[in-house]
Amino acid sequence: MNAVRAIAVAALLSLAAGAVGAAPHDPQKPSPARGVEPTHPTGWAGWIGRVVPPFPEGFRSNTGGCVGSGSNAEQICARSIGTIDDADDRSVRLYAAELAGHNGNEARWKITDVVPYPKLLRGERVSISTCTVDGAADAGVIAIVDTAVEDAQARETFAAVRWAVRLDRVSGRFVDLDPRQVQCYNEGLDGE
Repeated sequence: MNAVRAIAVAALLSLAAGAVGAAPHDPQKPSPARGVEPTHPTGWAGWIGRVVPPFPEGFRSNTGGCVGSGSNAEQICARSIGTIDDADDRSVRLYAAELAGHNGNEARWKITDVVPYPKLLRGERVSISTCTVDGAADAGVIAIVDTAVEDAQARETFAAVRWAVRLDRVSGRFVDLDPRQVQCYNEGLDGE
């Protein structure tokens, strides 16, 4: 009886972890968020090369920022990073993109990379385009910051914790950063 119970518990734990029949995640390939199925037939990897907007039905981007590669007009917003949000306004992925043109006044972006939106712990937030690396501003950085710290409202910056990535402007892909090198501005600082 205990053997049967152990097998049943192991099966339930595997299902809960999403591990039944699943291959290990390859960090170079985007993978779908649990419970969210993209409408593109090839999954999240199929978003690479897609030009947005428009986004597939049930998705949009609520947050993002320009990532420049120089100071002339064509370079200031040559790339962008942002969220892919579902119909319930939950961020499920982060994307990198290069400018693909304009439709009237609206920029259109060709997606060059997609990574899972990180799971956050209590007090954590994702900072997009408001961070520094070793003291130098870098609009291509996305990081988790812990805002549940003493005197949070008075702080100018928060240290990144657990996870940070930077858009490589040449390849258009996200690369991992050591969070200990990253500080992000307090976007809720009084008076701003």
